[in-house]
Amino acid sequence: MPQPKLYDEDLFRAFTLEHLLPVLFFTLLCILWIKSSKAYTKVVQIRQALIFSLVLAGTNIILMIFKFTQNNLSLTEDLPFHLCNFLTLVYPVTLIYQSRWFFGILYFWVLVGTFQAILTPELKESFPHPIYFKYWLVHCGLVMLVIHGIFVLNWTVYKKDLFNAIIGANVYLVFSFIVNITFGSNYFYSMHKPKTASLLDYLGPWPWYLISGQLIMVFLFYLYFLPIHLKAKKTNL
Repeated sequence: MPQPKLYDEDLFRAFTLEHLLPVLFFTLLCILWIKSSKAYTKVVQIRQALIFSLVLAGTNIILMIFKFTQNNLSLTEDLPFHLCNFLTLVYPVTLIYQSRWFFGILYFWVLVGTFQAILTPELKESFPHPIYFKYWLVHCGLVMLVIHGIFVLNWTVYKKDLFNAIIGANVYLVFSFIVNITFGSNYFYSMHKPKTASLLDYLGPWPWYLISGQLIMVFLFYLYFLPIHLKAKKTNL
């Protein structure tokens, strides 16, 4: 006899209140965090960011452990190899070692990749499923951490970081191919497009969207670098 579902799945609808409200909530939370952080010392500011980054990483780890204990862990879906989930695991390392170099890469990966996941979520579970809350916490939380790094920790992004981000994205693409061939998965969407609507829908079929996607990625990286470049140029006048 089939077990009844505790939550509805495949019912999430983009651009409805269950999409817009979490975005609004985390936007307001980010503004409040940035403004309140100005009153603290640099040590406290870094500690706050580290604790928050560990919460994001812990959310992914705890979910995997829970699914494993329930014999429900899927190697094709639940490993932390989608880019956003992977970034939650490496962001604490960036803060622990105060690696401005890696932050320069994360700036582009998060604001282009993760922000795209906020605009066009690949989310099946609707409110109040736990995965729903985990999705918004992880994706919005990563954007908050990057904004905090720029405006509170005063980390600078250079043009060389843009090129490092492009090279790193292609290295991760190759890594995703290896993982996906091994497990029959679709991490980083390198084997096929996500089932939900996304920018990839306009970039042609596989594998051509991987090539055309490179051009879009470079354009967006430059777009996000523009305000950094203009600010630096203005400062040097």
